[in-house]
Amino acid sequence: MTLRKDFIALLSEEPRSVSSLAREMGLRRADVEEDLRHALRSARAAGHAIVVVPARCKTCGFTFDEEKLAKPGKCPACRGTRLFEPQIRIQPL
Repeated sequence: MTLRKDFIALLSEEPRSVSSLAREMGLRRADVEEDLRHALRSARAAGHAIVVVPARCKTCGFTFDEEKLAKPGKCPACRGTRLFEPQIRIQPL
């Protein structure tokens, strides 16, 4: 299978973050992010639903935009660095 098909297969099983995908695949996070965007575009075109649980601050509860796939550096509300990473899942229709 190709890398992008592997991403789609893994994300169809359970929600995962970019970091967890990078660890599982043995790749750098930056490489995963780029290929993941294309894989999500392909999945959408194939009729799958993309569910993104946005990043959230563990300290104050601030919720980031759903468009961001990577973990932010700091919370804009409290400046805390303890953050939950966004979780991505692909659901077949």
